[in-house]
Amino acid sequence: ECILYMENQIQAFVLISSIALAHFVLIGVYLIIRLKLNDLLLKKSEGKLKNFNETLQYMVAEKTEEVQISEKKFRNLYELNKEVLENSPAGIIKLNRKHEIEYMNQESFLLVSSDDEETNDLHGQLISQIPQFNRAGWASLFNQLKKGKEIEGEETFLHKANKAIVKIKGVPIFEDSIYSGSVLLLNDNTESIIAEEKLRHSFTMLQKATEDIIQAMAYTSEIRDPYTAGHQKKVCELAVAICKEMKVTEEQLQGVRFAAMIHDIGKISVPSEILSKPGKIGVTEFEVVKGHSQTGYELLDRINFPWPISKIVHQHHERLDGSGYPTGLKEDEILLEAKIIAVADIIEAMTSHRPYRPALGIDIALEEINSNRGTFFDPNVVDACVKIFNNGFQFSE
Repeated sequence: ECILYMENQIQAFVLISSIALAHFVLIGVYLIIRLKLNDLLLKKSEGKLKNFNETLQYMVAEKTEEVQISEKKFRNLYELNKEVLENSPAGIIKLNRKHEIEYMNQESFLLVSSDDEETNDLHGQLISQIPQFNRAGWASLFNQLKKGKEIEGEETFLHKANKAIVKIKGVPIFEDSIYSGSVLLLNDNTESIIAEEKLRHSFTMLQKATEDIIQAMAYTSEIRDPYTAGHQKKVCELAVAICKEMKVTEEQLQGVRFAAMIHDIGKISVPSEILSKPGKIGVTEFEVVKGHSQTGYELLDRINFPWPISKIVHQHHERLDGSGYPTGLKEDEILLEAKIIAVADIIEAMTSHRPYRPALGIDIALEEINSNRGTFFDPNVVDACVKIFNNGFQFSE
């Protein structure tokens, strides 16, 4: 029994040992398989990593090239802009938020620098320290810039004894809604202003010469008719007053003024014995007198006035209903300037002495135009004429 027990123990030990050995073998096999799998996975990952690295290197190289191209373009654009700014005919000054000068091109430096600043660098200097911008009013304008408002001004700059009239415009700059500075644009308007002054002077001289010529023509026509001496001048005076009351354009007013001064110039073709005849003239004689409108037109139409003077003179005896002369025009066919002179002509004639009658007085003259308001005479012109007399208008002596 003892021997049998021992055999059983030995068999059990062998069995357990076999099982343990088999277990260790399985573990070994598992570890070998796991190592092989890890090796395969590692090699596969290395391949992917290599591909990723190659792709990443390609992308980096591509982006680097793009950045280099962009930098080159930016440098070229910067150089181009710099050249444009430096060669700009306008002065350009860039200010920071403290209104210190960050940049100024050559033109702006030439405009603002004085003789003793030829070699000095104005960068970093407060704009208010420059004499041209240290005058009354500029502090307020610069404050407007900080509030986001554009500004405009004009200054006279002196440089090497030369005077420049400079127009200045300021434009604010904001970054993220915060004021970061401004740009000042300086334009030298000296030549254009001088040219405008010369043109204005030339126009004034031309207008004066035109007026002198017209006055000489008026004087010539009145020499032959002493009874109407001063008539054209007074008609002009009243016609201009009517124009102002009606608020016509300045161009129309000037046309009326010059036309009124010579509206009867055609009477130089009327025999003096008819013009100075005492008493009422006959039908035939009146037809001769009526011809003065046509004669005046033919004389003046040869002159290239800037106003329709010949037409105004031609139409100043036309009436709204077509009963006037020389062509029987109606309503809107008649120039407004001629309608104004027509009323002024009647008023002055009726209030002045004539060879065939004494002066009739202003009341009768105003009654005449009122009774023919809308028939012979333009209602607006009549109303304006009556109003200025009610306001105290009087002919000058």
